[in-house]
Order: sequence, then C-alpha cells, then structure tokens
Amino acid sequence: MTALSSFGQTFLLALYVPFIMEEFTLSNGLISTFYGVATIVSAAMLPKVGKLIDTVPLKNFTLATTALFVASLLFFSFSQAWWYVPIAFFGLRLAGQGLFSHISITSMSRYFEANRGKAISLASLGHPLGQAILPALILVVIGKIGWRESLWLNAALVSLVVTVFTLFAVKPKHLVPESDEEVDSLTEEKKIDKVRQRDVMRSKEFWLLAPNIFFIPFAITGLFFYQFPIVEFKGWNPGIIAGGLTAFAIASSTSILTAGPLIDKYSARTFFPFYLIPYFIALMVIWLVPNTWAMYVYMVMMGISVGFGNAIVAALQVEFFGKKYIGTVRSLFTSIMVLSSAVGPALFGIILDAGWGFQTVFPVSLVMLLLIIFQSMRSIPKHSRAKWKFKLNRIGKNKDPGQSNR
Repeated sequence: MTALSSFGQTFLLALYVPFIMEEFTLSNGLISTFYGVATIVSAAMLPKVGKLIDTVPLKNFTLATTALFVASLLFFSFSQAWWYVPIAFFGLRLAGQGLFSHISITSMSRYFEANRGKAISLASLGHPLGQAILPALILVVIGKIGWRESLWLNAALVSLVVTVFTLFAVKPKHLVPESDEEVDSLTEEKKIDKVRQRDVMRSKEFWLLAPNIFFIPFAITGLFFYQFPIVEFKGWNPGIIAGGLTAFAIASSTSILTAGPLIDKYSARTFFPFYLIPYFIALMVIWLVPNTWAMYVYMVMMGISVGFGNAIVAALQVEFFGKKYIGTVRSLFTSIMVLSSAVGPALFGIILDAGWGFQTVFPVSLVMLLLIIFQSMRSIPKHSRAKWKFKLNRIGKNKDPGQSNR
C-alpha cells in the first residue's frame, strides 16, 4: 500500500500536469491552486476519516479506502471539464497520499511490538520503491497509450493488488498483536476509555513531534518541486537530477532497513533528535558547494534523513501515545504531513517570485531545521542522558594529562 500510494503523490501526479494544462487550457497558477486547495482540504479531512481505523474492522476500512482511490483515478481519467481536476486531486490526495500510507504504517504499529521497528521499516520501503520504479513506467505507458488510458491501468493495479490481498491473504489469525504483554510505557492506555484528537494536541508529546513531522515534507516537497530551478541556480546540467534521484532512493531504502533493528534494540526516542542532522548537512552542501558532486551528497544525506525519519517518527508515536488508539493519533500527524507538503512549494514559490532566490530559501530552511533539532533533544530519556554524561566523564578522566605522561 505504501508503494501504491505513489499514484496519489506529487512526484507521479506531476507527470500528468502538462497533459491536463494542454487539454483544459489551464495556467501554471491555476493548476497549482487546484492542487494546493485539494491537498489542504484532504489534510483537513484526514483526522476525521483516519481515526475510523480504530473502530472499523481493518479489512472494511482498507476496501472502502481502495474504492475511493480507484474511483478517483477513474474520475480523473474521464475528465471532461476543468472542474473535474480539483475533485480528482482531492480524492487522490486523501485516499492515496493520506489513507493508503496511514493504513499501512498504523497496521504495522498496532500488530507488531517486539519487532515494530522492523515491520514499519519494511512497510515504509514501499515509498522509495515507488519513487524508483513507477515514474519511468508511467512515462512509458503514457507515451504508448495516452494519459487517460494510463489512469485506467493505475486503477486496475490498485484495485487488483489491494482487494485480492485483503480479501484472500489477510486472515483473522493474522490480525492479532505480536505479543499480548504490555510494555511499561503503554500501561496507562488501559485506563483510557477514549482518546480525542484535541487531547492529543494538548499533550507535550504532540508539540515535540509536530515540528519534525511538518518540516521534512514541507522542505523536501518544496525543494523537489523546484529541483530544476535549483540546478539552474547552481549552473549544472539538468541531466544530473536523474542520478541524484537514484542516489536518494538508494540512500532512503538503506536507511529505512537500518533504522528498524536499531529502533527495536534501543527505542525510537533515543534516535529522534539526530535523524535530521544528515538533512542539515545536505542543505549546507547544496547551498555552499559549487561542484556537481554536491548534488549526490545532497540527495544521499536527504535520503538518509527521510529513511530514518519514516521509521523513527512512526515508532515514536506508539512509544508516546500507546497502540490502542494509534489510528486516531497517526491520522492527526498524517494530516500535518499532507498539509506541510502543500505549504512548502507555495512558500518557496513566494520567496522566489519576490526575487530573493535560493540564497534566501536555503538559509531560512537551515535556521528552521536547527531550531527543530534543538527542541527535539527533549525527547532523550533522562537515563540515556545520564549514561552519556557518565561515559564522557570516563573518557575525560582517561585523557588526564598526568596519566598520559606516566
């Protein structure tokens, strides 16, 4: 489902934009407005719809979401006027980008415990898989049979894979927790009859997580949206983008698989403040280094942060809020992610249109990121801080000048 959510993601929908603009005589400003409004409305709907996964049987919720996704793809393919486009965008963003990813990661969070990190990592692997394979395939299909007909194939693929697997492969015996034992951090959820999203938003854990969850899609979607202007700003050949995206997909996949076992061994809380540091390095490199190799360092470092972040943030939501109402919690954070993916391109576009250029975009992004990294340090458990302090003191004593002279 994470791989098939690509049909509702920006990087694939962008392939259809030139055809839509030509077919209905739409301007860049108008099509981006349609897309932005549809994304914002879907983000507003996600908390209400996404929390139903806590009360509606998983099979029913998955099939209903798939029906909406397929209907949106078909509606898009039968577009006869400009007003079809924002409606189709809304359905694709809600069901595809939002709910398909939400169902996948929420299920891994709920039904796995000792191996939760590994399960989330494997499920998250669908995102870079879709990014690496589907764009090239879609472009070939569009070239062979047309953009409308390619949407029929997309709808058939989503419908066939998810529906058949949900109906015939997922059995009730599979939908049980990995362990019936409750870990200490989750004992409080037994006392809670119902969790409301406004209660989640009042918690300190929410305000610890929210800036991180907002920033990554905000910055990465914004910078991906303007990747050709970035290459032009640096004076590089546009052909370097394809190699950079491949490096991004490889780094993201590798870091996702690495993150899972580390989370299961040490907990997500331990790594939370540090997964954004590679992205900080990435922004510094793309801003300050003029050489073409900077593009690959930028993409690799960004991929490392995205891969680790996907697994760490998903696991941390369970560590903070428990798994009983994880659907309610995750739908709220997913809506923030979807909203930020609409805000990023818009804000960066305003900065560029104002004539400030990437010499302003990159420093602004770096300052925001640095503040988020510092506030994330509050997540580190006190016993971990004490252990690190003890080890540092021991290192300091071992380097005592008197001892070294002897």
